[in-house]
Amino acid sequence: LLYESNLWLRTAISILLPIKSFRFADEKDLYRKFSKINFSDFMSVKDTFAAKGAVNSTLFNHTGYPMLVLKDAIADHFRDKYGERPSVDLAKPKVLFDVHIDEHACTVSLNSSGAPLYHRGYRKKTGEAPLNEVVASGLLLLSNWDRKSNFIDICCGSGTLPIEAALMANEIPANIARKAYAFQNWRNYDQQLWKSIYESAPNQPKRDLGFKIIGSDTDGDVILKARENIKALPLGKTISFEIKDFKDQEAPEGKGILISNPPYGERLQLEEIDVMYQDLGNFFKHKMQGYNCWVISSNITALKKIELKPSKKIQVYNGSLSCDFRKFEIFAGSLIDHKFGDRNKKREPKRNKK
Repeated sequence: LLYESNLWLRTAISILLPIKSFRFADEKDLYRKFSKINFSDFMSVKDTFAAKGAVNSTLFNHTGYPMLVLKDAIADHFRDKYGERPSVDLAKPKVLFDVHIDEHACTVSLNSSGAPLYHRGYRKKTGEAPLNEVVASGLLLLSNWDRKSNFIDICCGSGTLPIEAALMANEIPANIARKAYAFQNWRNYDQQLWKSIYESAPNQPKRDLGFKIIGSDTDGDVILKARENIKALPLGKTISFEIKDFKDQEAPEGKGILISNPPYGERLQLEEIDVMYQDLGNFFKHKMQGYNCWVISSNITALKKIELKPSKKIQVYNGSLSCDFRKFEIFAGSLIDHKFGDRNKKREPKRNKK
């Protein structure tokens, strides 16, 4: 389950294996409780290690302090047992420990993933401010895309959203291109089991999805990067990457969904960003009829310039930025016609019966 979770889960950052949970009174008691863990079960003195985690407790002035206490407990354990200390490697540790503290409750876990799981292994080149792969997958899931209809991203950058959509549509694991996980350094690592799981996972695109996945951008350089990124994945010609202004984009026939992560305005002047979002709204109205169009942005003022009423608003975070993820349902014809159909048509006057 742990191996499969690392391979398949699309919105997880790390898969943790708890090894000890306890309550503690103060800093000294925390060290005593850490010291009762037999760290030799999980690593050797020759292995490098690191500790990270999340601390929410009024007992500590610095949230990183409990991790330092754990490092001391690990080092002292091996010094007392073998006469030497293992080395700390913050960049690429062989064994990564995770500490979670909520007031007086503590859980120590082994981080089986190592580098965060948004390091998929396929994105070799990026543009400016690329969308995190886990965030991209989260947006796709929040949109309730059925994976059976057209998908478009008109500001695709280096291709993260279309690539994550294509992996979902082809039922290929999220981390099919990733090579390394922390669990491969564990003492109980089962190489044959992992090989069996990895090799039995789908790793070929479906012959014909029956719909289109399109990524477009005005920047030719980032489109070239997107095309390079997809080469690391078994997706064939599932995605069409195009150098195109969104105003020139045509919606493929049939139903579909659009998800866009346009500029938020950090590098554009206020007037330019307002015009862009106005153009976005006009594009939705005139060219995306029958589609559900989603936009993520931290610029709430600019989002209002789309001048369409969103049918749904979801607050999400893109890194440290608080954003709105808004859904715009673009109906063919007027909204009134969509709701009432024939009942809205002008009725012929009744004839008097003779």
